[in-house]
Amino acid sequence: MYRDDLAATHARAEQLQRELSSASSQQVQDRQRIAALTAQLAAMQQALARVGAGKAAIQPYQGYQSYAYPGRGSTILTLGILSLVVCTVMGPIAWAMGNEELRRIDSGQTSPDGRGNVTAGRICGIVASVLLMFTAFIILLMLATVRH
Repeated sequence: MYRDDLAATHARAEQLQRELSSASSQQVQDRQRIAALTAQLAAMQQALARVGAGKAAIQPYQGYQSYAYPGRGSTILTLGILSLVVCTVMGPIAWAMGNEELRRIDSGQTSPDGRGNVTAGRICGIVASVLLMFTAFIILLMLATVRH
């Protein structure tokens, strides 16, 4: 079973338990419905035990941790590489976005999985920014010498 299938199975097991509780607590108990729900729940628990979930099948599924912001590691890495190869003007953008993303990762607002991509993109942005400043300095120096 994949993780999503496992989550769906946990949810179905919880729903069966609620239906079984509801059917058992009614004034007139529906014996057939209770027997069917009990059989379905037992089959579900056996299936979960086969995939290694064991007694945890009754526990609610926790799922993935959610973050306030989606990760932008790939975007920052792409901007950083493009700033070196195509257009150095993108360098300061990659640098600033990398700093912001590292701040978000450190504060727990974004998943730490993309930290390597963020760091690489940020470094590429720093290098491109230095190249941009060096090129601007050379152009200004050439303009200054041409006028005199």
